[in-house]
Amino acid sequence: MTDAMLRLALTLGLLALFAILEWMVPARDSRLSVPRLARHGVLALIGSGLSRLALAGGLASVATFSQDLDFGLLNWFGLQGFWAVVLCFVLLDFSVWFQHLLTHKIPILWRLHRVHHGDVVMDVTTALRFHPLEILGSLFYKAAIVCLLGAPPEVVFAFELVLGASALFTHANIAIPPAIDRVLRLVIVTPAVHLIHHSPNPSETDSNYGFNFSIWDRIFGTYRAPSPKGAQAIGLGDWRGPQDETLKAMVINPFV
Repeated sequence: MTDAMLRLALTLGLLALFAILEWMVPARDSRLSVPRLARHGVLALIGSGLSRLALAGGLASVATFSQDLDFGLLNWFGLQGFWAVVLCFVLLDFSVWFQHLLTHKIPILWRLHRVHHGDVVMDVTTALRFHPLEILGSLFYKAAIVCLLGAPPEVVFAFELVLGASALFTHANIAIPPAIDRVLRLVIVTPAVHLIHHSPNPSETDSNYGFNFSIWDRIFGTYRAPSPKGAQAIGLGDWRGPQDETLKAMVINPFV
């Protein structure tokens, strides 16, 4: 099985799993629908296609190229073994957290990222709702980080799998028992934590930027714990109508 096929199989498998859990134990009164899945899925496929055209071998090929040139921090300092893998994974996760922060702080990046935040019903398909140009830009950003680190191809591939899985998990509309959620969010981002980030309230949107680990938001003071009251408003104030949810509207949103 090729790397691309493995990623697709994992994505589809987790989509199905979280869709079932959303039906069985939803955190909010909303349900995944076929039209939402279709719109968000097509948006993700367009982004994936652009990424393949720009970098056919994906990030793992960039990592292989860096290894062949003996380029990057890990290679320059001769770091190998278990701790090098851990350090590389942690730094990759921090770079994704920092990238997410930038998409909220730099206006031109926010124009692209607001397509993701425009969803007024957050469920597992929201993890697919990224503008194709944001997906493409994210690819180049992560490729630069992979080169700078000199990350091993295996670690890069594993990180991509974990990142994709965590994105699906954090957006899923599933109810996790509060006691378990409190323990989990000491280390990782849970759906309840990420839900706050999708609030239309700017002070709440400007928090909980993590995808995998919750540590970065705690370190940099952007962490906000879930409210005991539970459900809250989702989305953005300017794009909430049915006309804003079409595939065409999402594609042209950054340019209007």
